[in-house]
Amino acid sequence: MGSEAIRFYCGVGETAYNYHPVYTGSYACVSPVSGTTRKKVNPVAIPPGVRVIQDSGAFNDACLLFRGQARRMELMVAHRLSLKDALQRQENHADRFGYAHQLEARASYDVLIDETWTEGESGELVRTKRRWSEADAEWAVEETVAAAAYLDAHRNGIPCVMSAQGVSVKQYLHCAERILPFMRDGDLFGLGGFCILGRMPSLLPAYYEILHRLIPFLGREGVRRVHLWGSCYAPALGPLLYLCDAHGIAVSTDSIGPSTRPVKRDPKTGYAEWGYASWHSSTYVVPPVLESCKVTDEHGHKAPACAPGTRCRGLERARHIALTGEWLAHFRQREPRWYAQVYYQSSWLTLLEGSDAA
Repeated sequence: MGSEAIRFYCGVGETAYNYHPVYTGSYACVSPVSGTTRKKVNPVAIPPGVRVIQDSGAFNDACLLFRGQARRMELMVAHRLSLKDALQRQENHADRFGYAHQLEARASYDVLIDETWTEGESGELVRTKRRWSEADAEWAVEETVAAAAYLDAHRNGIPCVMSAQGVSVKQYLHCAERILPFMRDGDLFGLGGFCILGRMPSLLPAYYEILHRLIPFLGREGVRRVHLWGSCYAPALGPLLYLCDAHGIAVSTDSIGPSTRPVKRDPKTGYAEWGYASWHSSTYVVPPVLESCKVTDEHGHKAPACAPGTRCRGLERARHIALTGEWLAHFRQREPRWYAQVYYQSSWLTLLEGSDAA
């Protein structure tokens, strides 16, 4: 997979970065839909030559769980497509936005168990980071396995990211065992359900326990690539990389965060964030959009005139993406604190004390 410790696929959800061309580095991750309270087609512009992992859009497809007094699932109202329609949505999106020939792999349409959708006061769907119960997650596992089987039968010559889900160690491993028969040479095993870790580090012990059982199993079964969905969180990446190195498995991850983190101001402080873990700052001053950013050519197309090195919003976003890719590529050297085996469920507390793991 190259010399990177961790390959970074930059999430894309725009056609320009504050008037400047989208920059992703060599690899991008694209979902056909975006939005939190309302789904919409994800408008993207993928630079030429960039290799793309295509997400399924499951992250943005809502699920409402309604419970009876007996605390059992009585009705699942799913704002979720059929497997056929989900694949068609992926194919249509790649064709519409011109990156079909750049696809490196396409993701199965799993069900995320770290997202809960509830109905707001006005009837809209509101998504929150909340882990499902193990009983509710059984449905998600069944749907996730069916999604892997369907994509394997309709891969159309494109490698796949076959994602797993589960709340407990037993449930996650059982899901993985059922997905593996649908994996082929060149496929990636997708670690689903863990993008919540940065917001809920209390789940790290369970994550570490799953890794200690799962990664050796995947290595014995011949899996050669693992993709952790949606995370630049060093306490999650470090132990994963350490274990995968021991079992001959390459690691990758994706996140849209590196493109948006430098421009998301904290409403309390007025600052944004820059970097991760050892190079993280929470006092980053958001750069301006300059008049030179807004220049257009004779046809009215964006043609920013900012010189290289200009501190403007679009170029700084691109620089942050590039630095994130470099950081992940050299993770072993850059983050020796996190590139380590974690032996006990409680040991992550010691690691987190006094550290900046953002």
